[in-house]
Amino acid sequence: MQDTNTAAFLAMIASAEGTDRRPDPYRVCYAYAHTIADLSDHPAVTGEWKGERLPDAMCAGAGFGPGCVSSAAGRYQLIKSTWLLCKRQLGLTDFGPASQDAAAVYLIRKRGALDDVQAGRVADAVAKCRLEWASLPGAGYGQPERRLTALVDAYERAGGVLA
Repeated sequence: MQDTNTAAFLAMIASAEGTDRRPDPYRVCYAYAHTIADLSDHPAVTGEWKGERLPDAMCAGAGFGPGCVSSAAGRYQLIKSTWLLCKRQLGLTDFGPASQDAAAVYLIRKRGALDDVQAGRVADAVAKCRLEWASLPGAGYGQPERRLTALVDAYERAGGVLA
């Protein structure tokens, strides 16, 4: 069970990643290139989706060579390697909504931001999580980054309370 601020922060991440614009954000793949049919595991694990080629500038921004592929999927746009880490650490058995939420909270905790999230210190939490989600300000991966003001608006719309 998540507290209100954690749920709002997760909704804020979905807004930043753009997955909240789809009817089922838990089934969204990067660039809306595919809708996940099988939530038994990450679509790059099941083989349902091979990923989407990124522009070379984005590859360079993420520290990869030209022609890299994003496997980002689900409400929080988890790449395959990140998902496999979360799955192993948490003992997750599927890629369903509860598992994706648990993985996102795990990543927030891993970044040392969960106390900030629960206390409503959104700017601090975003700063700590920026390397986890490319859409957060200061991520530096060469992908579009959302402004903190827009993130705070999304957080408050989702019921989050600022410190």
